[in-house]
Amino acid sequence: MKLTNVNFLAKANAKINKNEKGIKIVSALLVISITLISAFSITVTKAVNEYKEDYRARTLQVDPIFGPLDENTVNKIRNTEHVESIFPLKGIRNDSFSVTQTSNQEFQNRIDDKGDAHIDIWSLLGDEKRSVIAGKTLDESPVLSCVVPSDFYPFEVENENKKPDYIDGEGLIGETITVKAYNDDLIQDYNMGGDFVSTSTLNLPAIEYKLKVVGTYYLSPTETGYYDSIYISEETATKILDDALTKGGYSKDNKTTVSKWWNDLSLRTHYVVVDDFENIESVYNALTNMNVCCADDSELGIQDSIVNASNIFSFASVFLIISTVLLSVIMIIQSTANALSLRKSDIGLLKAIGYKNSQIFACLYCEQLRVTFTGFAVGTIISIIVTAVSNFFFANRNFIDRLYIINWGTFGILLAISFLIVTIVPLICQLIALRKLNKIQPKDAMNE
Repeated sequence: MKLTNVNFLAKANAKINKNEKGIKIVSALLVISITLISAFSITVTKAVNEYKEDYRARTLQVDPIFGPLDENTVNKIRNTEHVESIFPLKGIRNDSFSVTQTSNQEFQNRIDDKGDAHIDIWSLLGDEKRSVIAGKTLDESPVLSCVVPSDFYPFEVENENKKPDYIDGEGLIGETITVKAYNDDLIQDYNMGGDFVSTSTLNLPAIEYKLKVVGTYYLSPTETGYYDSIYISEETATKILDDALTKGGYSKDNKTTVSKWWNDLSLRTHYVVVDDFENIESVYNALTNMNVCCADDSELGIQDSIVNASNIFSFASVFLIISTVLLSVIMIIQSTANALSLRKSDIGLLKAIGYKNSQIFACLYCEQLRVTFTGFAVGTIISIIVTAVSNFFFANRNFIDRLYIINWGTFGILLAISFLIVTIVPLICQLIALRKLNKIQPKDAMNE
């Protein structure tokens, strides 16, 4: 049988198929579920996983409020289940700085125009790493180096719902940024290890530092507000604190409480790194039971709406895919069964004039494909339009909303998967009905 004849019969039979409209609708829903809903699910889940893998999302702050964090206490914490490591804070960890000058002319023009540029400086801690997408890491760079985010914006955000005019972090590599502690004060809390009363605040003099940008890191959309964060090494962070203490008139002679705090790491804040984000609560409870003053949340927070969106999209995609596949199988099997029953005489006639079972099978399969492919086309058009509009909308909003931007490569893979499903499901359904097709004989052409 020629392909044109197969197509002609399939087209004619598809028009009288009672389940044609239902199969088209289910096929369209299947494509939308796999491409649109699943793409959103993958996009948001990826962002949430990136957040959970961040060093700061697994780090709890421990302070010597109830007593010094001496070697014995630190070892107990280190041996606690799910604790990966613990490190004392030798320098600054996270402080606000003003950018007073930069060697990058475009950046300097922006500073001159807006008046103020503020950044959060984060120091690496212990074995903490910060990978870069361009340039060098802090591990391979000298002291007073820094890495900036891929999308950098050290200015006040005027409209929280609109995408700021980000500075390309990669374009700053090789440039210098001159910084000084915000409001000319480097504020540090210190505790002598006894109680909350012994906690004091040091207002240290601000020193101007020229930091060289050596690399740029990928900024995950889940990191709300961190488009103004830069990273320095632990060595640089220690230098900043030590210089400020020295300029403030302090020394390491142990004659003052500050000098004792400066000398004794057991009086410093420590950071506990948990092996997995999901175990944060477990470690917090364990340390609290040990009478250790521990923060009840990790350093890096995440919006509840993002986690909820991830869970909703994940559930919705799985539920809709399973539901639509099952509905497709049921409806196509029913359609095939009806075709064999209602067209028994037609099939018998085809066999009587010389058509083989394989040729008739091809006609029935082609008939189902015409229907499912129509639904596939409709679902594809809807998914592409919604994705394009959604991507355009979120691309022009603030950074946190940009995590909902769907990658077209991912979309294409999911579209290919949905194409395979709408192709294979009818084939499987036809194979299930093959035995019944084989039983139809030429004599059945006389049966009405």
